Amino acid sequence: MKGLSILIPVHEYNPATLVTTLHRQCSSLGIPFELIVFDDASSVESYTNWKPGLDKVVNLHIYRTDKNIGRAGTRNELIKKSSYEWLLFLDVDTIPTKEDYLKKYLPFLHIVNTCICGGTAYTKNVPAPDQKLRWTYGIAREEISAEKRNQNPFDTFTLNNLLIRKEVLLKFPLDDTIQKYGHEDTLLGMTLAANGINIVHTDNFVYHEGLDTNAVFLDKIKQSIETLVDLYKQQKLPSKTKLIKLHSKLAALKINGLVTSCIGLFIPAIEKNLLGPAPSMFYMDLLKLWYFEKCMKAEL
Repeated sequence: MKGLSILIPVHEYNPATLVTTLHRQCSSLGIPFELIVFDDASSVESYTNWKPGLDKVVNLHIYRTDKNIGRAGTRNELIKKSSYEWLLFLDVDTIPTKEDYLKKYLPFLHIVNTCICGGTAYTKNVPAPDQKLRWTYGIAREEISAEKRNQNPFDTFTLNNLLIRKEVLLKFPLDDTIQKYGHEDTLLGMTLAANGINIVHTDNFVYHEGLDTNAVFLDKIKQSIETLVDLYKQQKLPSKTKLIKLHSKLAALKINGLVTSCIGLFIPAIEKNLLGPAPSMFYMDLLKLWYFEKCMKAEL
C-alpha cells in the first residue's frame, strides 16, 4: 500500500517529543502515513509515564512486549506491523533538525532498488563531562556529510534515519539472533549491498539527543566489538569492516599478538582518558583494536 510508515523502537525512553514533531510534519505531506511505536520491555513505570499522553494521536499505533527481544527483534516486529510501502526508521532519542525534514524525503518515494540514509548530527552544546565521550564520538565518527558517506556507502550505513521499502526488509530481515549491542545495521547494510540494493546518503539529518554516560557508552563499544567478532567468526558478514581489515593485515604480518600486548600496556591510561572530560578518538581506535584482538582469542 502506498504511503509512509514511521517506525520508532523504544526502550526506557519517552517518545512523546519525537512522535508529536513527526506527526505535525506528516500532517502536511499529503500522503497516507502512520507512526508505530514498539516498546521493548521497558519498565511498567516508564511505559505508563508516556503512553497516556499519546493515546489520542491520530494514525499512531503503540505496541509493547513484556519480554526483551533486542534491537533487531524489535525492528523486525515494527516491519511486520507496518502498513505502507515505505518505512522510515528513527531511534527514539532523535529529533529532526529541520521543519521540512519529512518533506525532503518525498522525492525518494518514487525510486526502486534503493534505500536512503539521512544522517545523524549533534548539537554544538557541550554536554556534561560524564557524557563527553558519546558526544565527541558522535561528532567525529557519525556527523558526516552525504558527500563523504557516499564514497563508501555501506561503511556508514545505519538503521537510524533510514528510508527503505518494506518489501526489501521482508526479503532481508534483520538478524534477530544478535542479542548483544551493535552491528545489526552493519550486517544489514552489507547484505543489501551484496544483493544489489543501492545505498544512497543524503543530508537530511536528525539530532541524536540521548547521550549515554561515558561508562555506559564505553561498555556499549565493547559489546559492539563482541558482536562484530561473533559475526566474523560465524562467517555471517558478506564483506569486511575497517576493524576486520586491520586485523587481517596484522595477521598477514603475524604481529597481532605483539600489537595487542603493546596496546595492553596502556589500556588503563586509555580508559582513563576515554572516561574523562577530553576523550581522544585516537585512543578509542587503539582500544577498539586491542579489544577486538582480545575477543578473537576468547570464546564469547
